[in-house]
Amino acid sequence: MADQPEHALGHRSARHRGEVADESRDTTHAHGKERRPRAIDAAVLLGLGGVAITQPLLDLLGRNPTFFVAGNYTDGQIIWFSLVVAVAPAAVVFTLAGLTGLPNPRLRSMFHGLGVAALASLFGLAVARTVGLDGLGYVVPAVVGLAAAVAVAENRTRIARQFLSYLALGNAAFVVMFLTASPTAELMWTSDVGSSRGTVVVPPLTGPILVVVLDEFPVTAILRGDGSIIDTRYPNLARLAESSTWFRNAASESSRTQESVPTILSGVRAAPEDLPVFNEYPRNYFTVFGNDYPVNSYELVTDLCPAGICESSPAPSTRLLFDDVFLIYQHRILPPALRDGLPPVNTKWGAFDDDAAVGTGAGISPTKHDFLADAREIRDDETGAGSAGQAGIFERQIGLIGAEPSVNFVHVLLPHHPYRLTPWGEGRLTATLFPEEVAGDANKLPSPEDPAYEFRFRQIYLLLAMQIGAVDTLLGDMIDHLQSTGAWDRALVVITSDHGIDVTAPGFKRNEDESNTDELLRVPLFIKAPGQTEGRVDDAPASTVDVLPSIIDLLDIETDWDFDGHSLFDGSQSSIDRHVQSDVEAAFRLAAAHESQFPRGEDWVSLAAVGKGEDLVGNPASDYRVDDASALRWSIHNGQTLDNLSLAEDDVPYILEGTVEGSDGRPPELVVAVNGTLAGTIGGYLQAGDAWDFTGYIAPFFEDGRNKLVAYEVERTGDVVTLHRLAGE
Repeated sequence: MADQPEHALGHRSARHRGEVADESRDTTHAHGKERRPRAIDAAVLLGLGGVAITQPLLDLLGRNPTFFVAGNYTDGQIIWFSLVVAVAPAAVVFTLAGLTGLPNPRLRSMFHGLGVAALASLFGLAVARTVGLDGLGYVVPAVVGLAAAVAVAENRTRIARQFLSYLALGNAAFVVMFLTASPTAELMWTSDVGSSRGTVVVPPLTGPILVVVLDEFPVTAILRGDGSIIDTRYPNLARLAESSTWFRNAASESSRTQESVPTILSGVRAAPEDLPVFNEYPRNYFTVFGNDYPVNSYELVTDLCPAGICESSPAPSTRLLFDDVFLIYQHRILPPALRDGLPPVNTKWGAFDDDAAVGTGAGISPTKHDFLADAREIRDDETGAGSAGQAGIFERQIGLIGAEPSVNFVHVLLPHHPYRLTPWGEGRLTATLFPEEVAGDANKLPSPEDPAYEFRFRQIYLLLAMQIGAVDTLLGDMIDHLQSTGAWDRALVVITSDHGIDVTAPGFKRNEDESNTDELLRVPLFIKAPGQTEGRVDDAPASTVDVLPSIIDLLDIETDWDFDGHSLFDGSQSSIDRHVQSDVEAAFRLAAAHESQFPRGEDWVSLAAVGKGEDLVGNPASDYRVDDASALRWSIHNGQTLDNLSLAEDDVPYILEGTVEGSDGRPPELVVAVNGTLAGTIGGYLQAGDAWDFTGYIAPFFEDGRNKLVAYEVERTGDVVTLHRLAGE
């Protein structure tokens, strides 16, 4: 009897242990059932994120490695970027759904469904953008319908949920392909080629070597119709020609910076698939001289100077990378109506939302997988923001050059658009006229059929001329500096450009076709040999691929390197066909066409003498009769600046913009007096509701302090001119 309680206790204990074990198995089974749906939830989100975000972005940027080269991003930043793009969107949605739904599985399921719909809508936008479906009336219903269908199918059908979860494998595959098989992957996995310099014997240098590559500089913009330099406007370019060999028939081998600059520095014609980095071009301008001389280099877009010769620039912040990528993605998926207010990405290599930034060559074409322009914008004025920053960098690099032997290279984005500089070295322009660069419709170029087109398009040449005027001033300062240090006589100096720009109507173009190679590819090329004191003009066909072979010839360097180019000084003939096949007279004809737009002369005031009031510009308004007021009214954008203008610091309205009201139809062209002198014509009207937006180049009659602007309607009766003042500013 005494043993029975103990036996009974043992029996109950065993039963209790069994119940606990059964309960534990039930709990484990329940947790397993819970984990599996949550894992599938994550896979579904990863899969949708892959097709909606990872694939569009990594495919686009994988095909455009120059974005990362120009940005100076490290391998680690590129890898981290790809992983974040692939995982972060799904992780954010998954986490939010989990946190919001912790106390309520139904609530969690609802938030998961919203996340599925959001990612599906991004995928729908990407598809619509790819196939060219642009109208909001079509895009919105299609995207909303797709998002709802995917969310409902994922929630209610096992097959749809399973299919979407399998897409997670595709997300991983997109990352692997980006990191291993894309052109960008070559940046990370290329091997060291530092030992491939070959045979190079460099005699002792007697002075510095300087190669300046300007950007987007058509030689036709500085020529008269007879082929001479417009020295009234560009005295320092004319001065440069007086002490160097001017290859007036020179042309670039590419309209793309990432190809043209390596061509200049290597003497080998670059291929579109080549990366603009040292490993692709180990035999180049920098490695000719090895470590024998100090090197001062400023490269944009390219990275051809090896680490053993040039100091590496610090990498920018990863935040900048993601800021740029987010903007690229918006351009990639949003329809036009939602992209209008976004900063452009097809005119720069980065820092896209920095209005002051200046770039080189390029922007992203979100649906074509290539870069269309040449512009890598940099952050602030100290490091190169905007045209003013690039001018400052040029001055800094030139200031490093002394009389002693050194190797110098500078590639600045001048006179590359956006056009912001003036030939007077003070102030900045207020506006550009190119559709991809401006947010306001008033500044966009109309179609060639619009009556405003000719007036507005003519101003592109004016803006380019002013920025070239600023470059001319920089080149004059360069010559002065080299002369003051005693380096000029002994220096070898090359001044050229990576390519030009087509500023001939009916388009402002960077895309090469049969009609525009003479303006798009013809560039300035000046080479001053050591000891050269007299200028010479050479009209034989020349190419930017000939620059390095010419340097090697002039310095008597011995090397076993092979070049596509040849020396322009040894009497040899080119072994390749230039892209530009026309003779030098083709450039003269283009220059004459530009010249004909400005019949009053070559100085900066004469360039404002266009349109209906061309014969009045430059004269005091008091020379003419001023009669009854005009019925028209006008206003100037940012006119308050003129109340206390600083020519050195403010945006000076050399391109005047504003509105005219009170006209039943398109207003007549008007003349504007600045501080009492008729300074330009305004017109190029584009309708803006009941008003008309105008623009016009104004000659440099502005002053520090308060400026008085008056607009006049012009009445002509025979030889008598009567001015009718507009109400307003």
